[in-house]
Amino acid sequence: MPSVSSKRPAPRKTAKRQHPYDNSRRTKPRKASSIAPPVPARVDLREPETISFSTPSTSSSDSSSPGASTSSSPPADLPRTRPMKTVRELFSQIARKRFPSFVPRNDWELVRLSDGHYHGDESGLHEYLDASLAASVADQGSYEWVMENATKLLEELVDCTGLKPDPGDPQVFVQAIPGCQYSIRLFPGNLESSDYCLDFVHTRTGEPVNSPIKFDLLCVPDPNAPIGSGPIVRMRPLECAFGIPENKIKAGEEKFLLRDGQHCVLRRPGFRDVRFTVPIRRRPQKVLPTADADFLSFPKYID
Repeated sequence: MPSVSSKRPAPRKTAKRQHPYDNSRRTKPRKASSIAPPVPARVDLREPETISFSTPSTSSSDSSSPGASTSSSPPADLPRTRPMKTVRELFSQIARKRFPSFVPRNDWELVRLSDGHYHGDESGLHEYLDASLAASVADQGSYEWVMENATKLLEELVDCTGLKPDPGDPQVFVQAIPGCQYSIRLFPGNLESSDYCLDFVHTRTGEPVNSPIKFDLLCVPDPNAPIGSGPIVRMRPLECAFGIPENKIKAGEEKFLLRDGQHCVLRRPGFRDVRFTVPIRRRPQKVLPTADADFLSFPKYID
């Protein structure tokens, strides 16, 4: 993960905020070696999707926010059957969904269109983007510097949690719910933090829907655990963790955050419980450093 220098160059006035950016008035580009590009370690996009992802880093993972990790490039010993996406692929998908007929004119606009800050219609996009670009150039010092940073961000690889799967994505599983016309779909998220997501789809069409039935989704203790008993937790949509009320979640975007190997119960009034276990993605066992101790060997399993 590139580091960011604490020194910040003095702002240069290269454009007025209220006018479209004039390329002929831009300042000379600063040298790329003077400062590393400020690439974010974690980005949470609340609209139109609730997505958490991270750029490759050598830092350890962190679970401070649901579905997020500060290091999404998996360790070298973790097998990967689901290809990672570039930020460009992710942002292009988000921008097309939000503004289907608008084509970004440059990389900076693609980044800006995906941050969820603009809530108007497409007719006002050019004016909004021109004013925002002028402000960014005035703040960061040069047009070239702003564009270079956007391009570097878009080239990063990310492992996402919360992005709805495309047709043919691996590790996606769908099972019909008995007694209704909907199915449970499980699709993978960040591998390193063992994220898996659940949503509901129409069994016949495969279209995702928001909570189509009255239910409680419960995470329960492992029934085969030899000791101990964890709490039973009622799950809420991932969007609620980002401050979005359930009735404000966009149609088809609702999802629930689970973990590899988690045991779940779907409880519906008037129906039998539906139980299932989230798939566990196979990975090599981690080799722990040798401890300065004497070891005793007892059998792990007995009849």
